[in-house]
Amino acid sequence: MRQQNLTSEDGEQQEADWTLATYGQRVGAWLLDALFVTPLMFALVLLVLMALFLWLFAWYFGDWSDNISANVPIILWAALALFLALMAFYIVWWLFALGRGQTPGKQVVGIRVIRDNGEPSGWGYTFVREFVIKFLLMGFLTSQTLGVALLVDHLWPLWDGAKKMQTLHDKMLGTVVVQNRN
Repeated sequence: MRQQNLTSEDGEQQEADWTLATYGQRVGAWLLDALFVTPLMFALVLLVLMALFLWLFAWYFGDWSDNISANVPIILWAALALFLALMAFYIVWWLFALGRGQTPGKQVVGIRVIRDNGEPSGWGYTFVREFVIKFLLMGFLTSQTLGVALLVDHLWPLWDGAKKMQTLHDKMLGTVVVQNRN
């Protein structure tokens, strides 16, 4: 969908040089972001469960498991190092992508966030959108409404009256999600 014409500061009509992202692209980016984070969270849970299992095993079998209990710290440090390396990779990728108005999922799908006046979103604005508004504020509202706030936020583009395909968090900050120029 092509965006409406913009009015410049001198009152002159200008045609927008961007195309709104489709709802499918937005959902795809959200799913990819979730798929990047889910293995990291799974690794953390696995690390904790592995530590608990090894500790219980060593405690239950006592002297018989001296070899296992001696290797528990090595296994835990190796698992922790792997987890931290994955986490550092994702955080660095996320920070670089934010500067272009993207999350890693948006980068893969080929969409980005801009302000609704056509200006680039930039690192700080995208950080506020992704972390402060989406993660902190919408996360809090979602926890208080048993997930209804998240559902309404992500479904809002389907009936957005302004025809800008904006979610509620986009409306709060005056942003739109557009396709990258080829």
